[in-house]
Amino acid sequence: PAPPAFRRRRMAFLDADMPWWVLLVVLAALAALLALTGAIPALGRAASGRRKKTDDVIPDSPRRGPQLVEDLRDALETEPWCPKMEIKDWQQAGELPGCPWNLDSCQTVPEVLERIWRSPLCPELQTAFDALSNRVKTVQVARVQATMPTATHFTIVYSLHTGAELFGGSPLEHAVGLDLGQDEDVRDRSPSPRRGGVRRRHGSGTPKSHEEESEATDILLPCLLPFYRIHDGFGVLLSTRHLPLLLSSPTEGINGSCYYVYPARGLEPVTLRRPLIRFARVDRTCSACADRSLEQPVVVYLERNGEQTEDDEEPLAFIADTVSNVAGQRVVPPSYMGGPSSM
Repeated sequence: PAPPAFRRRRMAFLDADMPWWVLLVVLAALAALLALTGAIPALGRAASGRRKKTDDVIPDSPRRGPQLVEDLRDALETEPWCPKMEIKDWQQAGELPGCPWNLDSCQTVPEVLERIWRSPLCPELQTAFDALSNRVKTVQVARVQATMPTATHFTIVYSLHTGAELFGGSPLEHAVGLDLGQDEDVRDRSPSPRRGGVRRRHGSGTPKSHEEESEATDILLPCLLPFYRIHDGFGVLLSTRHLPLLLSSPTEGINGSCYYVYPARGLEPVTLRRPLIRFARVDRTCSACADRSLEQPVVVYLERNGEQTEDDEEPLAFIADTVSNVAGQRVVPPSYMGGPSSM
């Protein structure tokens, strides 16, 4: 039995008048403690279940990822606003409606290159042709139909022995958006000697001198016409899927694919104080420009910060060096990059 003194204290505690809310607080605390001790194991089991379910999904994602991307791409290509692209080997180029190149009689890739570049060339572009022809493995022709704005673009895709790909736009006579006529009319017409391997537009007769003069005045840099009559723009491709965007927005680039020589529709003024026209890309921070007010303009390198460096190189010579460079043939760098100068 408990000592008499302890019994008296216990009885005094029980006999005391305790507030009712104190009892409620004590009971609520006990209930919360019991609920918490029971919930912790349940939370652990739920978390374990979630981890297991997640672990089951992760191994499948590498297999589903590429297929999901392909499904999304296919879904986008069915949208009416998405450009439509068709690409064929040079042997089937005549199957593309309105194809500006007549390659029907070609038997080999060298013959295709001769037909595209329309030899004989001006001396400034001969080096570019030589550098390219020694490195091209095969040639394809692409046709892109854009809807915003509505236009039809053609381009040559050069696949090099190294695996790299280059592209060049259609000759300037077949500018974007022009009516190239019906397939039968275009295919039945033989190319004139002046046009070399270029098909004649439907309804076009023998070009006249005043038409050529008008064509020159429509271009911001008429000195580029000898190259534009071969390729209206030239660049590099990391994927042929980039062609629709590049042809629709010549000054834009996508994942390394870009124009290095802008097409005529991509020429644009860059300064207000001097009539400089940007016509080519050197790298992501530098552009090649020319002063359109001069009868014989030279290349002016324009940095992103506005700094200008004038060289003594002519624009056509710069373009030839650019084509040689992207084709893999190293050329002498310009004077502003440490190369020789006539000064």
